Amino acid sequence: MPIYRLLLLIVILPALAACAVATPAERKANVEALATGTMTPAYLQTRQFDLYSLRRTNGPQDLLVVYIEGDGLAWRRIDEASPDPTPVTPTALRLALSDSAPAVAYLARPCQFTDEARRRNCRTALWTSHRYGEDVVAATGEALDMLKRRAGAQRLGLVGFSGGGAIAALVATRRDDVAWLKTVAAPLDTSAFTGHHGVTPLVSSLNPAGMGAALGDVPQHHYAGADDKIVPPSIAQSYMARLPSRRCAVLHVVAGAGHHDGWEKNWPVFSTKTPTCR
Repeated sequence: MPIYRLLLLIVILPALAACAVATPAERKANVEALATGTMTPAYLQTRQFDLYSLRRTNGPQDLLVVYIEGDGLAWRRIDEASPDPTPVTPTALRLALSDSAPAVAYLARPCQFTDEARRRNCRTALWTSHRYGEDVVAATGEALDMLKRRAGAQRLGLVGFSGGGAIAALVATRRDDVAWLKTVAAPLDTSAFTGHHGVTPLVSSLNPAGMGAALGDVPQHHYAGADDKIVPPSIAQSYMARLPSRRCAVLHVVAGAGHHDGWEKNWPVFSTKTPTCR
C-alpha cells in the first residue's frame, strides 16, 4: 500500500467519519482567527511558490524562531489526493502561539492556505510523493531568508511539526545561520518510517537521517510522543542512531503525547529549552 494511502487511513478517515472537513477557505479563516491580534500574515514569493506566513516581532531581534507546518491534508479519499493540502489541524501554529520568544514566525508548506491566484506551480506531488523533495526544501530556504530579513534577525531557531520537522532538518543542512533545531513528532528517518508501516519508500523525497554529517554539529532537540501511532519514537531513535555524534542531539520521548495531542499543553515549557552541544 502506498504510504500516503496508509496515512490517510490512520489520520484522515477517522476525522471524516466524525465530521465534515472544513473547506480550504474555512481552514485559512480559522488560522487567521487564532492569530488575530498577535501575528501578522504575509505571502512570501519564492522562485516557485507563494508561501503563507505569520509573524510576531517586537523590534529587531538577534534570533527569529520559525515554526514549519506539517504535511497537511494530503489525501481526500483512499484513492484520490487532496486538491488542497491546507491542514485541518494547524498544530505548528498552535505551538508558535504558545511560544513566548520575542520574535516568532509561522511558515506553511507550499500550496497551503493559498487561493487560485497564489497556486503557481502547485501539483499534488508536492504534498504526496515529493513532500520532502528538492523544490520544497529550496522554497522553504528562500522563505526563511525573507522572514529573517523582515524581522531584522541574524540567526534562526527552527521548529518543525511532523513532516515540517523533516523539512526543518533538511533546511538546516544548507544554512550556517541556524542556531538550533527542534522537531515534534517528525519522521526524521523516512526509510525507517516507511519500513515501519510496510509501505513504498519515499524515493522522490530527501531523508534527514542520511545527512548526519551536515546535521551532527547543529544543536537539536527532538520530541516524540510515547503514544504516537503515526510517527512512533522508534523513527526518531533510528535518526539518532545514524548521527556521527550525539553531542549536539537529544531525544525526548513524552509520556501521554500522541501525534497531534499532548503537545500544546507542554509547549510553553518545551519552547524555553534551548538546545546546546555538550
